[in-house]
Amino acid sequence: MASIVVPWLLDRTKQGVTWQAMAWWIHDHLPYSELQFYPKLLAFNIGWHEFPKRRITSFVQPRGLLTMPGMDNHKGDHSCQYPGFPDLVVPKAT
Repeated sequence: MASIVVPWLLDRTKQGVTWQAMAWWIHDHLPYSELQFYPKLLAFNIGWHEFPKRRITSFVQPRGLLTMPGMDNHKGDHSCQYPGFPDLVVPKAT
């Protein structure tokens, strides 16, 4: 588990970007197990595991569970939730 603050996200909250946008971006792009969002600086914990839970919760309003396997919103593309977020850049193998 690692605790992370993304200044880019914090700066964009004044423009209406939410913690859910970051959560969905991570959900669509990274192999996480658990995400937990916090009010102070929109910090979040991200954890990895050999058998990922793929569960997102928050202590930021609205609090609670955003998604987990079995929920209707878990599968599919969520890119409409994070417009303007940077593309994931994957280095090419040399």
